[in-house]
Amino acid sequence: MSLEKWVEYGWLRREPTSSSEIKGLLGIVQRSLLDSKVEAVSTDLRFIAAFNAALCSATTALRASGHRTVTQAGHHVKTIESLEVTIKADPKLIQRFKTFNNKRNKSVYDVAGAVSDQELKAW
Repeated sequence: MSLEKWVEYGWLRREPTSSSEIKGLLGIVQRSLLDSKVEAVSTDLRFIAAFNAALCSATTALRASGHRTVTQAGHHVKTIESLEVTIKADPKLIQRFKTFNNKRNKSVYDVAGAVSDQELKAW
């Protein structure tokens, strides 16, 4: 399916981007990756930082295509799913990303200690 179909379905909107926006997003990716390596904080927070880097990378690919998700429930999942079109990501990678999205949600909204050291290393 194309991003234009996603626009028709109301999942995305067209929005021009700029090199400064892309540079700013890549700066967020870099910061989040560095934050994910800070061992003085919890495994949960390190996982959240690593996930944020990946999600921002997906957002960068989407913005580079001239699109943005519509703010609604599930917009992070749509950003993840857009990787199939923006960078031709393997469906297995997208599914793994969705699994980590669920893990991130659990650790942010439901319970502390939701992420193991092994899961952080897998990310």
